[in-house]
Amino acid sequence: MVQLLGLVITLINGLLGLIIWRRLRAALPRHRRLVDALCAAGWLLPATPALLMAVASFSGLRALHRHTPDTLSMLAMGAQVSLLLYGLLYGIAAVARAALRALRARRRATGAQAARANDGAAAAPLPAGAPHPAGAPPPAAADVPEEPVDERRRNLVVAATWALPAAAVAVSMGGVLASRQRPVVVRLALPVRREMTALHGVTIAQLSDVHVGNYMDAERLDELRDAMNALRADIHVITGDLLDHHVSQLELSTRLLRGLQPARGQLFFCMGNHEYIAARSASIPAIMKGLEEAGAQVLVDEAREVRLGGDRLWMGAIDYPSRARPGEPARRPTVDGLARALGQMQDDGAPRILLSHHPGTFRAARELPFDLMLSGHTHGGQISLGRIGDYALTPMLPAGLYHNGLYEHRGRRLHVNAGAGGWLPVRINCPPEITLVELVPA
Repeated sequence: MVQLLGLVITLINGLLGLIIWRRLRAALPRHRRLVDALCAAGWLLPATPALLMAVASFSGLRALHRHTPDTLSMLAMGAQVSLLLYGLLYGIAAVARAALRALRARRRATGAQAARANDGAAAAPLPAGAPHPAGAPPPAAADVPEEPVDERRRNLVVAATWALPAAAVAVSMGGVLASRQRPVVVRLALPVRREMTALHGVTIAQLSDVHVGNYMDAERLDELRDAMNALRADIHVITGDLLDHHVSQLELSTRLLRGLQPARGQLFFCMGNHEYIAARSASIPAIMKGLEEAGAQVLVDEAREVRLGGDRLWMGAIDYPSRARPGEPARRPTVDGLARALGQMQDDGAPRILLSHHPGTFRAARELPFDLMLSGHTHGGQISLGRIGDYALTPMLPAGLYHNGLYEHRGRRLHVNAGAGGWLPVRINCPPEITLVELVPA
């Protein structure tokens, strides 16, 4: 599947590259050699990641990350997004042009029809059967003068030839820089009973989708650690994908975990799909043991009681919803995992919080008795055009509904964290995120 995706992207890259090359050659006929050289070099930069995917699946991308400097690798991925963004803009412009031409043609046809009707009404009708007057010329359509060449319009077309690629490159490369910015803090209030005074003001900081090893080095991890600790949250939670693809990333991952300082000393962790991917180079028990030795309480379809003064809350977590691969332990169906975790939480009025890496779990859980689900996985789409109701306008929209921000269904709440890292080092209107949940009196 990954190789097929790489092949499709490569074909799209080739088509878009051809479109840009032809448009630039037509706009700059005196500089065709320069255009040829620039287009060839510019196409190779974004084409490399997709070609590696097509040939060697994820192994090709990992080789790119391992054997090229981060700056060059990030430029290549940013250039790929630039090319796809150009394709999107070009497609929107082409549809708009086609619609405008159709509208103009319809107006001309309507105008010509009206003109013929007026001419027919103005002409005196001949008697029935009377011949056409001798020597009279047959009716002819009105001469349409040729429109003069509009030099201003021509210059605008040439400028647009440059403007679309330039805009795509500027936005995408700005997204590369945005992916490295300090994470924003998204604040969320969770109402609890007024009589549970020991819970009022308690805070929970959520980190998700760090992807250690994938554009996430030790320096960047230290920034995330400092940002989390600066919030002075009582409890820390990590909702999966701390590792990216190999057990060797466990060392930096546990270094981050040991550096986290929740005020009440509690750090909870739920498994993401990339923890299972990393386990293929070792084993699930080895990954979980490393995380737990670093201070994380790894919850797999289970719940824990968290005592806070004279009150308490319940913290549970759901395993990543996927069938086990060869060599992996069998995983429970999501419905069974939810029943198991929620079954360990007493229905005593204390807030019940669920961690689930995949936000799609909310669809199966939203009729069950819990208060808040914290998820990740989607990276917020990484490219966001805003949100209309529950529909976030991102590339993830065709794959599912829940992929950025807060959702609610009959009192059950889901918050999808936009992630701190990502396998694609580009974020447009979707900065890295830390979620801070505060328990407030209802």
